[in-house]
Order: sequence, then structure tokens, then C-alpha cells
Amino acid sequence: MEPPVGSEPEPAADAYAVTREIALRALDRRAYGRAELAQYLARKGAEHGVIEQVLRRFEEVGLINDAAFADQWVETRQRGRLLPRRTLIAELRRKGLDDDVIARAVEPVDQAVEAASALELARRKARSVAGLEREVALRRIAGTLGRRGYSGELAWSASRQALDEVTNPDLGS
Repeated sequence: MEPPVGSEPEPAADAYAVTREIALRALDRRAYGRAELAQYLARKGAEHGVIEQVLRRFEEVGLINDAAFADQWVETRQRGRLLPRRTLIAELRRKGLDDDVIARAVEPVDQAVEAASALELARRKARSVAGLEREVALRRIAGTLGRRGYSGELAWSASRQALDEVTNPDLGS
């Protein structure tokens, strides 16, 4: 017996539905920028044209928004991990975001915010290395800040201040 006419799904509609479902499940787990989600869908085997259709629709309904994603990324990574501006920029570039979106997102992370973040991170590390010889402790603190992406000058300055505060609590804030 032949199936009724129109009972088989159209392949293009099927591909769209499958790609849409994969994208929705991905967005359920975490936020994505447009380019990063497109790469994810391509790795899952979706066709370029279908990916573009899905992403266009997701942008229309507000499921993906590069500017909002970048703002959220900067806020959580700067607050939670105390990352400097240049590290945040590098991360956002790896996520495939446009330079103007990145520039707007990292705008709140000025020198004062970055210096305060570096000092907070240095204070955390200073508590754990306070018993070491001063030069060793300074190198370890500055190394931690350097690996996070802070400039050498800021890393050393924050390290000295934090170690001074830990070894002489009357200097602390």
C-alpha cells in the first residue's frame, strides 16, 4: 500500500527542524554568539544554508544576540575570574564576535576596574604564599596575574601591594 500523498516530510523542512532542535538544545545548556553557534551546528553536520536560516530566525526572535552575549560574557568573566580587558577581548574574538561588539562590551572594564581586579586576585594569592620568602611570594603572585593576562607592570604593582597588606595588615584597605 502506498503512503498517502503529502505524508512524507520534505527533506529541506526536515533538515531545518533537526538543525533548529540541535541549536535549541545547545542554547538550553549555555549562551552562544552567532558565529560560535554556527560553528557548533556545522560540526554537528548541518548544511550551511540551513544553519543560516535557523540563525536568522533565532536573531529575529531574540534567541541569539551577539551584543547581549558579549556583555554577559564580559560581566561574568570579569567579575567571577577577575580577567583583564585584553584577555576578555581575546576570548570574545575566539567566539567570532565583531570588533565593534567587543569594543562596546569591554568598555566598562577601564584601567581602574582592571587595577582593582588585579589587586583582588593578588590578595587572594598573597594569602596562600604569605609564609614564603618575599621574592618567591612576589614571583608567584605576579606569575598568577601574568597568566591571567595582566600587564607586567600592573601584575608586579598589585603583587607588591597585596603582599605588603598580608604581611603588614595595618596597610590593608
